[in-house]
Amino acid sequence: MSYFHRHYLRMVLLALLLPFSLISVAADSDTQTRQRIAVHSTWLTEMSGIAASNVHENHFWAHNDSGDRGRLFSFDSNGKMLTELRIDGSSAFDWEDMSSFKDHRGAYLLVGDIGDNMMLRPFADVYLVREPEDVSTPIIHTKIHRHYSLIYEDGPHDAEAIAVDAAERFVYILTKRDSHPRLYRFSLDAIADKAIPLNYLGEIRSIPSVEQHRAQRQGGISGGSPTAMEFSPAGDIAMIVTLRNTYFFKREQNQSWLQALNKTPFARTPNRMRQVESGTFTPDGKKVLVGSEGQPAILEFTDTPAYPKSKK
Repeated sequence: MSYFHRHYLRMVLLALLLPFSLISVAADSDTQTRQRIAVHSTWLTEMSGIAASNVHENHFWAHNDSGDRGRLFSFDSNGKMLTELRIDGSSAFDWEDMSSFKDHRGAYLLVGDIGDNMMLRPFADVYLVREPEDVSTPIIHTKIHRHYSLIYEDGPHDAEAIAVDAAERFVYILTKRDSHPRLYRFSLDAIADKAIPLNYLGEIRSIPSVEQHRAQRQGGISGGSPTAMEFSPAGDIAMIVTLRNTYFFKREQNQSWLQALNKTPFARTPNRMRQVESGTFTPDGKKVLVGSEGQPAILEFTDTPAYPKSKK
């Protein structure tokens, strides 16, 4: 083949590949600096949920997946383990995600015992506790502030994603093993000591985008199945963590979370760790932290992606 023909073929291939390269860069917001930390602990062996502290600066709370007791672990932004928080009176069938928030009454941690791989549980459980102010001892105890016993009116579902909107006073749950993830919610102020029917809001059909979303096998999982969810402190961005990527959705003023989550995410960060199942925002909303199962627990900080400005 002559030099002219080789040069011509290279130019044609470059012209064909360049648009796909540009699309890939635009879709994956992965130019940010990643700060990786490891939490070396004999306690935290299968991290499944994480939430930022609203009491202690640069501190976080996490819990294990199924098989552990009802307890949380506190560590700092360098990965140093601080304390074990035992929630007296709680059970831990399958803790899958957690969230944190504060209001005029104080700071709280909310834990979702919402996992149900076989989709057989008649109830899902959510525990609300006050965040401790003293984490100076290796083991501390706390009582349950509220226990929510939840019922799916359309039958059991497996879920690994829970988030709190403190301004609305609602807790949102996103399912994992349905053909399309299903969004439910309940009130933080629901009547105590009563079974709470979850309010079904609708399906989420936007991962990895509205155009590319496909149904998964009912009862199965895929790389796009939600493993964690969190809302930003300002209530304007939602993040959904999956095994492959973390997706970010912008909520406009007067828009519901169902509407926001059914738009194509404005950013996507590839997860470069094994079995990523947890994620949270820092209290100022400027960074996100995602974590993987395993020992030691590995976590990565990245900047919260900036919402692109509209073109005039």
